[in-house]
Amino acid sequence: MKSAIHPQVHANAKTTCSTCGSVFEIPSTVAEQNVEVCRLCHPIYTGKQQRELKGGRVERFQKRMAKTSSKKN
Repeated sequence: MKSAIHPQVHANAKTTCSTCGSVFEIPSTVAEQNVEVCRLCHPIYTGKQQRELKGGRVERFQKRMAKTSSKKN
């Protein structure tokens, strides 16, 4: 193998989550890094679904149909 071509690996790199503020120490090639979502606050790992702010086409159509059917009764 060629020498001096591989990056230096930091055994205890500081990783900070910008969403929940958790701090982890993991091996990485960067000494400090920030992530947007970590395993403690990600919906896949926590089992919690995030609410959608704006529904899709089907949901908007169903809302309109519910309003018109309630006006007819």
